[in-house]
Amino acid sequence: MKTVLIDYLSPGGHLPIINFYIKNLGKCFDLIYLNNKVRKNILAKNKINYINLKKNFFLRFFQMLGFFLSLKKKNINRVVMLSYEPQILFFLSFFIDLSYFKIFVFEHDTLNEKNYFKFLFIKYLNKNITHLAYTDTQIKLLDKIFKKKAIFTNHPIIENKKNINYIKKKFKKKIILIPTRHHFIKDLIENFIKKNLNYQFYVLAKKNNLKKKIFSNFNNVKLIEFIKEKDINKVIAIYLPLDPEIYKYRVSAWLYMGIAYNKKILMENNDLYKFEKKRFPNYIVLNNNKIFNNFNSFVKKKINISKYNSLLITNLKKSIFGKIKIDN
Repeated sequence: MKTVLIDYLSPGGHLPIINFYIKNLGKCFDLIYLNNKVRKNILAKNKINYINLKKNFFLRFFQMLGFFLSLKKKNINRVVMLSYEPQILFFLSFFIDLSYFKIFVFEHDTLNEKNYFKFLFIKYLNKNITHLAYTDTQIKLLDKIFKKKAIFTNHPIIENKKNINYIKKKFKKKIILIPTRHHFIKDLIENFIKKNLNYQFYVLAKKNNLKKKIFSNFNNVKLIEFIKEKDINKVIAIYLPLDPEIYKYRVSAWLYMGIAYNKKILMENNDLYKFEKKRFPNYIVLNNNKIFNNFNSFVKKKINISKYNSLLITNLKKSIFGKIKIDN
């Protein structure tokens, strides 16, 4: 059975995991297709083909229709999609028999109840599509409510060993990083800062929030658009003021980045906290608003990230390829 890996959307924020999957699973695929916009940032060179994706929805739909028809002509019948548009797959089913393909789709930010129409399209997708989910709430929704094939897979934890410094030292400034690029609750942040005025805060913000000078009423807050890896090493913890509705059926990339950098992750008592606390009890800390001076920012019992990722890949191969032995 010929297999193709597709990420025709290739969101910029997914670049690390795109490279991760290609590095660890690349040999399993006959062909790989990515969006042309990420060409310069892809580490692998072999077997990579690039798509100039149309911006208009209707043009993009017919582009994907032609793409799937070409896969059928090439006798490729196993398709793994790192990201996808539910509405595209839904309408494709009226023009091509998707049951010909064994399709696997990764669920990143697609299961969003606030985006009602996209959410509805997932419910009515072809039942032969297998959904690769990162959380137990995703599995419950897809399996129990939507009656879809759903398989759990761990989210990669990606280290940059050249830049990560695990040396235990006393920081001159006690800095907390607060990433606010996507779906945060402003009141949670303001309350958290007010309760911890003896700490410094790096607030990672989008350009529009930088222009608004959000949180500028606090002297201990530094607004930044980007953060360098060496500066992530300087923070003692990461606080995630996530919108519980948005993150009910998704994970936070910053949580896994925090673990990669050996940082404590402060979270609110929501579904994602409960799920990740069971998996990473030494890293995940429930926010009680006030961080005391003796807060232990170092994780004494670190997880073995290489072992974690190796098991992730082994299980993913079993889920996608069954008992077929794939050589590394």
